[in-house]
Amino acid sequence: SSGINAEWPLRPGGNTCFMNSILQCLSHSALVREYFLSKKYKMDLSNTSKMQGRLAEEFASLLNDMWSGRHDTVSPNKFKSAVAKSAPRFVGYSQQDSQEFLRFFMEGLHEDLNTGKKEKRKEYRLRLCV
Repeated sequence: SSGINAEWPLRPGGNTCFMNSILQCLSHSALVREYFLSKKYKMDLSNTSKMQGRLAEEFASLLNDMWSGRHDTVSPNKFKSAVAKSAPRFVGYSQQDSQEFLRFFMEGLHEDLNTGKKEKRKEYRLRLCV
């Protein structure tokens, strides 16, 4: 995935720039991208979170589409639908605040990925730092 350019693959839809800007920034974080594209996040998925791991799974799917090199642009509609199921304030295409979306998204990912075995998470962090 490191040789593929995902400079701006998210297709705008309605008023989604608040979400697209955050997703684009996160997709360019090498640690975040590697964690999701390698599917290592799966060992940390929680089946007790409100979203039952759907937010993490949809984010991983979106990143995969963004970095696969198969598409010129990617629609985040499926991801946005998953967000809207958990946070009704993001339903529709009205103006939203990027900071609020980032806060919701980080809290949601934390909840989706919070019950994996600690020794596995620690092992992964050590491998990334080497």
